[in-house]
Amino acid sequence: MDNCVHSLLLVHHAAKRGHNYQPSSLQAIRVCLEAGARVIEVDISPLADGDFLLFHNQRLEDGTDGSGLVAAQTASEVSRLHYTRAGCENAEPVGLLSQALELLRNHPNPVELQLDLKSHARYTDHLLMSLLRVVEPVKERIRVTSPADWAVRRLRSLDGDIPLGFDPMLYLNVGKAGERDPQIPPFRLGEYGYWDDHPLASRRWGKPAEYLAARAEALWLQAPSDAIWYIPAVTLDHAFNDGFDWIADLHERGAKVDAWTLDPDRSEHIVMAQRLSAAGVDRITTTNAPAMAAALNNHALF
Repeated sequence: MDNCVHSLLLVHHAAKRGHNYQPSSLQAIRVCLEAGARVIEVDISPLADGDFLLFHNQRLEDGTDGSGLVAAQTASEVSRLHYTRAGCENAEPVGLLSQALELLRNHPNPVELQLDLKSHARYTDHLLMSLLRVVEPVKERIRVTSPADWAVRRLRSLDGDIPLGFDPMLYLNVGKAGERDPQIPPFRLGEYGYWDDHPLASRRWGKPAEYLAARAEALWLQAPSDAIWYIPAVTLDHAFNDGFDWIADLHERGAKVDAWTLDPDRSEHIVMAQRLSAAGVDRITTTNAPAMAAALNNHALF
């Protein structure tokens, strides 16, 4: 147990580290790199010409001073745009994945840039090959993660060495109905209290731990065996309360687990982080890695 706690790695969610720069932006990445961050997570969304925007949403108006679908724009077209917060433009231009990878290539210290590939695009072979071409020069220093298991599996088929990660949030999740986007699956609240469209969730046939074990076994087949699993911390915690240790289950299968995203400014998140670290979770994605490390009595690397 102690070894698991001391080997815990904190991931900088959207390149946040107690600064006021736009999440996932180039300036935020620079700050994390200069501070010696070990793992930095940023969101990427595909553009029309093979590059990717450092951006979470499907439409430009949901976070920039532009408009339209991100996937319909080229790198040159978005280069004039700026990030916005609450509808207000700020001075920072939007960033491209190619620019972020150049920062990474020129950085002397070991660091992993986690590229969270959003699931709102149609991931054709052409698009995925474009991603592989962009990351090739620094492939050993990045990890492509996504809830789009079909894209993760195809990336493994196209490149046997690319580091990958899978998030099962589209298949099994928790949360209040009013807090969830009704356009993102799962769409049905199952009989065990989890959002889950699988038939096993449609009626109670056993204990919650048995249901969760069955779902975990089925989900395991959806991702490459060497992928890191990125599971919402609240889902892991909920499963613990129902008698199922998903972290131990994945460890037995040889996989590492990241719990996301915990905020050290929230006391309930600190309690959750302490519980998950004691259970042996390998990584915790957090909005403020130094503060989370302090909350965990510095038993974490960041």
